[in-house]
Amino acid sequence: MAPCEVSSELIATPETIWETCFAPMTWETWDPDLNKVKDLSGACEEGTTCVFAMADGNDIPITLSNVVKNRSVTFAGGVMGGIVGAVGTVVITPVTSTTSKIDYSFELNGCLGGLFGLLNKKGVVEGTQGGLDNMIKLSEEAQKAK
Repeated sequence: MAPCEVSSELIATPETIWETCFAPMTWETWDPDLNKVKDLSGACEEGTTCVFAMADGNDIPITLSNVVKNRSVTFAGGVMGGIVGAVGTVVITPVTSTTSKIDYSFELNGCLGGLFGLLNKKGVVEGTQGGLDNMIKLSEEAQKAK
């Protein structure tokens, strides 16, 4: 399955987006498919590991990479030896002094993950867009509160 890619500009600084959506590692506040981040090994930084307890009942071990504070993070993991995997990347770019752009891509990979992604393409697209929409809403609310 090719990655689902969504993006949008919003009225929030990269710092506000990061402090609101990523640094707290409570990603379930913006990811509609996630119940909880558990077994967290540290802060939102390179090499941090955790388990995504998914809304569908599955637990997916995750490792963070490409972590640049206020700019980017990639989360990747899988189960069954990588037969079912997932990769998501968020890139935050400043546009003006008060606005930013978020680029969010997500894909299911591995033999079965890729197949599941193709069969449930609508769900992957809705989940990815829903995640972006929630990041925007939370970040803009936090920016207004400053």
